[in-house]
Amino acid sequence: MTDGQAWRGTLLAYIRETGVCFVLVTLALVLTHERAAESSDLWLIRSGLLRDLAAELPIGRQAAVSSLAFMPLPVVAALPFLPFVHSAGTVYAYLYGLAALLALAAQPLRLLLAGWGAGRLQRAAPLLLALAAAALGPTEHGDLLACLAMLIVAVFLERRDLAEIRALSGVFWGLVLFAHAAGIALVALRIIGDVAVCGWRRLRAEEKAVRWIQVVSIAYVLTIYLFLNWMIMGSAFYPVRGVSDLWRSGHGTSGREPLADAWARTCPGLTPVASGHWSYVIRPLLAATDGYAFIDFHPAKLPVWETRSLVLVVPAPTHPLARFSDLRPADTLGSARYLRLAQTPDWIFYLIDPRP
Repeated sequence: MTDGQAWRGTLLAYIRETGVCFVLVTLALVLTHERAAESSDLWLIRSGLLRDLAAELPIGRQAAVSSLAFMPLPVVAALPFLPFVHSAGTVYAYLYGLAALLALAAQPLRLLLAGWGAGRLQRAAPLLLALAAAALGPTEHGDLLACLAMLIVAVFLERRDLAEIRALSGVFWGLVLFAHAAGIALVALRIIGDVAVCGWRRLRAEEKAVRWIQVVSIAYVLTIYLFLNWMIMGSAFYPVRGVSDLWRSGHGTSGREPLADAWARTCPGLTPVASGHWSYVIRPLLAATDGYAFIDFHPAKLPVWETRSLVLVVPAPTHPLARFSDLRPADTLGSARYLRLAQTPDWIFYLIDPRP
């Protein structure tokens, strides 16, 4: 067999494995989404974010880059599929994007399993990824699935013999941190490990070059993320603002008073304003009352012609949605622009002074 024939055979095997995995993972994600999306606040945020991004609204771009809880890679992966889905079904582009990322990891996972001596499992690599997709699901852990896919590819490339291929793994290590907050920790540990190895072991020139290229690739992806935040949010480190709330429970709001009920009881006839990713959860209320949704609210962002009485709604600190709010109750203390109007166990309402 010639080298050309071997190369074509390898390429065809990769395409076949990727295609099978894409179909299996898509089925797993769609079935899991249809079963769990109805009651998930996280899914309301993810789907609303993608709709606004598809509509080219500024709030969509802001939501895509401004939170460590919703990292950009899954959204970027969904963009190529938007032209192929109906405007009312943009959420399926998100599922297809996740499936594509996991499908790219199918052949690398199979070869990794073979190298680790798990011969019986290597043929089931697409099925293993589909099971992971079904177990985690896109509703709660879509970003984590994207991170897992990039991590598999990065580890696979790093175990290759060719220095050029090992250097390429740095791009995928960068995508690991672009996919999930946990990826940031993994990449940080990876870099610390490299520094430690360089400190106690003398490396060959080729290996040093590989490690430098990997670090530069990671730094390049990180720079893109910081640049996007600087351009869109006005601060390169805007996502770090909510890092202390990142691991707070984000499960459903069952057992808590719906905002619509609290609003009708405490602020009838007024106009609500919500700031942060959590505003996607209350879009029906905002639409019914002609309210406003922001990612980073400030009274100066209100339209100059607005004369209605506006009320800023902030989830109480104990509410699961509080970690997705741009503002905390403490942010309003000492500000003459916010007057506490009412408070329930789940919600706090502030009358906004729109004057500059």
